[in-house]
Amino acid sequence: MRSNISVTLLGLMISLKLGFALNPIHESSYNLVPATNYNAATTLSTGLYIRSQQTSVFDVPLGLALQVGPRVEVGARVQTRWGDVNSHAPYMVFGVKWLTVRHTSVQADLLVGTQLETGKGFSIGTFYQFDYNSVFFSRLSSRVGFMEALTDEDALMAMEIEFSPGIIIHRFLSLECGLIASSQTTGFERYLAIDAQPSIRIGFLHNSFLETALALGLAGDHKEEMRVKITLIHGI
Repeated sequence: MRSNISVTLLGLMISLKLGFALNPIHESSYNLVPATNYNAATTLSTGLYIRSQQTSVFDVPLGLALQVGPRVEVGARVQTRWGDVNSHAPYMVFGVKWLTVRHTSVQADLLVGTQLETGKGFSIGTFYQFDYNSVFFSRLSSRVGFMEALTDEDALMAMEIEFSPGIIIHRFLSLECGLIASSQTTGFERYLAIDAQPSIRIGFLHNSFLETALALGLAGDHKEEMRVKITLIHGI
């Protein structure tokens, strides 16, 4: 199994996903993109997120992941926001990830708001990579979240699931097609969010890549909204 395909391909990826500008649980991880444990001892990440209906505001997340053991990784993320906003750092995320013997990553994250009204959130997620042969692969990730920062209307929990099949065209080129949906236990239909997203990933050095994505809302509050997401992951 190619458990670290996200960093070992170091290539160009084009993906179609459902779910991008989703419920808050979508960005409750210290990982800027869903991934298993990184190969590098230290991994730095940053990005630029812009929404078509709110071009005066853009997000610049800053992330750090450290390999503290053969199967254990810890990380942190600061979500910075710029433009016409009241707070330039609305929340931070701290987490730990464990790689099981079956190459499934299990992750726990604590989201801490920098303002009282943001509150806190706790989430548990999993990530698994399926490798069918040298060409075809897929990945499956899921996450459940609790507490006021990740839910509304005192819901018990929020949830998100993603399935993304892909094809490797070249060592530095692969295509990916995925599905993501998220909602919460209270008002499930009202909070159900679905987006479509093509993305391009360009790899460089040994454990680094640049990904550019364009998301289009298909259902939910972000329907017909477009969002650009540029993400840089650099392993040291």
